[in-house]
Amino acid sequence: MKRFLPLLALAPLLGACVSASKFKDMQSQAQAQKQRGDALDQQLAAAKKNADDLAAQLKAKADELAALQKSNKDLQDSLDANKTQLSKKVSELIKERDELQKKLADAEQARAVLEKAKQDELDKVRKSYEDMTSGLKNEIAAGQVEITQLKGKLTVNMVDQILFDSGSADVKSDGKKVLDKVGEALNKIQDKDIRIEGHTDNKPLNASLREKFPSNWELSTARATSVARYLIDHANVDPKRLVAAGYGEFRPKATNDTAEGRAQNRRIEIVLVPRE
Repeated sequence: MKRFLPLLALAPLLGACVSASKFKDMQSQAQAQKQRGDALDQQLAAAKKNADDLAAQLKAKADELAALQKSNKDLQDSLDANKTQLSKKVSELIKERDELQKKLADAEQARAVLEKAKQDELDKVRKSYEDMTSGLKNEIAAGQVEITQLKGKLTVNMVDQILFDSGSADVKSDGKKVLDKVGEALNKIQDKDIRIEGHTDNKPLNASLREKFPSNWELSTARATSVARYLIDHANVDPKRLVAAGYGEFRPKATNDTAEGRAQNRRIEIVLVPRE
């Protein structure tokens, strides 16, 4: 190293003043100092390199920290935005829930009202059924009249032989007595319209009857109309409540292959229906 050169340069001069042994000691010391200097230089270089490495690591950590801070800020911004959006969504869901709960409550209330109305209607039909069966018990017992209650509909079924002669649409005297009682019962049920239906079997009319009734359809309609007219004129049933319809042979309640079945199909049905 340069710092030891002056000492070596003075060696010849010193050699003239000191003994050889002393000079050798001084050379040894100088060499040792040189070695220590070299070692210190190496340590200094290593320390500098270590410092550079530490500085690089520190910069990397600083860059990493900056990136993490930016990522954290981005995440926080996203979290805040999502929190705002979530709060809005929660508010909307709460509003929808409240609306659905109100609709459900309204539906439950409406269903309760409908159930009560339905039960009230069934009770009325049951009461009407009881009143009609009580007023026509003799005719029911004789098989002249059948009263059925099905799905809230009340039907009075009368076989045609008690009302009409074969091929006729004129009500017989015995039939009039039955219709008087039927009319009395119908007048007690003011909240229903009355549909009078004429039905026949499928046997074709003979030639003489076809001059008046071209088919069973016309015969069934004429019979329904005769019953409606009698109820209006003699039982004082309000004509606004009455409908007369003929179905001919097209709505049988039994088979037309037997005499018993055809007898059941020849009938007048009086059906009580809700008022329009």
